[in-house]
Amino acid sequence: MRILTNIADGLRNVVANLGTARDKAAHTQYVDTMYDPQELLTTYAVSWVARAGVDLPAEDSVRKWRSWRAGAEQISKIEAVEDQLGLQSKLQECLVSARLLGGAAIYINTAAPDKSIPLGDTEQLKSIVVMTRNTLKAEPVVKDIDSEYYGFPEFYTLNSGDNGGRVTIHASRFVILHGAHTVKDPAYSTNDSAWGDSVIKAARDALNQRNSTMANIASLIFEAKVDVFKFKGFADMLAANQDDAIISRAHLQAAMKGINGAVVIDGDDEYDQKTASFGSLPEVIAKFQEEIAGAFRIPVTRLFGRSAAGLSGQGDGDERVYYDRVAHEQATRIAPAMRKLDRLIVRQALGSNPLDVHYEWRPLRQSTELERADIFGKVANGARAIAGSTAGEIIPLDALSDSLVNELTELGVLPGLERSVEKYGTLSEQNSFTEGEL
Repeated sequence: MRILTNIADGLRNVVANLGTARDKAAHTQYVDTMYDPQELLTTYAVSWVARAGVDLPAEDSVRKWRSWRAGAEQISKIEAVEDQLGLQSKLQECLVSARLLGGAAIYINTAAPDKSIPLGDTEQLKSIVVMTRNTLKAEPVVKDIDSEYYGFPEFYTLNSGDNGGRVTIHASRFVILHGAHTVKDPAYSTNDSAWGDSVIKAARDALNQRNSTMANIASLIFEAKVDVFKFKGFADMLAANQDDAIISRAHLQAAMKGINGAVVIDGDDEYDQKTASFGSLPEVIAKFQEEIAGAFRIPVTRLFGRSAAGLSGQGDGDERVYYDRVAHEQATRIAPAMRKLDRLIVRQALGSNPLDVHYEWRPLRQSTELERADIFGKVANGARAIAGSTAGEIIPLDALSDSLVNELTELGVLPGLERSVEKYGTLSEQNSFTEGEL
């Protein structure tokens, strides 16, 4: 007779208890611990590391802000509307709330009386308001594959406040920002799953371990040096209930040591000092810092303001990767979420939405003067090489000049260049350059 048994996939060694029920590692499992919103707010308020992990990427996402590509007058009008709305600061506030609580939104307040209908392209902007997922209730997610809101709620409900009423608002009237990414399956989605997770959730264990370690180190400092007195007959005095005599003697010896730095004891007594060693603690602290930095996906140099370790000692590689990730978030999450709001801003500023008006996020990493000078030299030499001895043979000189002006303006190596070109005219407008003078 054959006996059938269920065999699970995995590595198993019965002799060594590897992969069996007696293997301690076999009982390790991940448990989803739900965070209470108040606990998140408290963690953010009392832990500076948690606050930095939440705040820094949000600050970096808007720190350099964005650069509009349009005429000078058009840019001034667009930026005036942005300033009037307080867009930069409110976007940062929304990003912080989204990272902390798992989701937040910017409400686009217009004059439309019915907030449950989709946002129109010609509606007049009045203001923008930051709301958190604790304020907004997400309605059931859309499961219609033909809907543009598939997998997300099409409506949100807002408590109106004073009179206790509730307002239903269409999703297009929000700039929806989610927290830490979660895998969404509309078949199993609930109202809460329409949002993301708090970034503190993944960093929770690392934060608790680091904060507990630092608290223990602080307590250990009080025990860094301990005086040890060995009294002859100490046990007999305790047995005879002579506690007052023991305490009085200890106080007297401590006072005498404090006065003259010397210790006076009986010839049969002994005195010793025990000191704690902190030699390996910096390495332990550094490991906890690296663990937290990894959990928040922020370089140690940025999160803790600590100098970089490793062969280069500069941390440039880590910061480049981090800045690239922030730029990716700007391009794939923030910009799409703000698209409808941006269209209203441009229309309100210019009266229409010209196709050639757009913006770019300014790079977070700024070039040094030496780097800019090097780039300027290479660009200029490259342009001169393209022009060659017979300028215009490959690329028309006027086109090359206009392209070079645009490139130098983007690099910012010649302040005021674009304004000066507008004042004195382009090369083709001046028509006074001879071939080869580029």
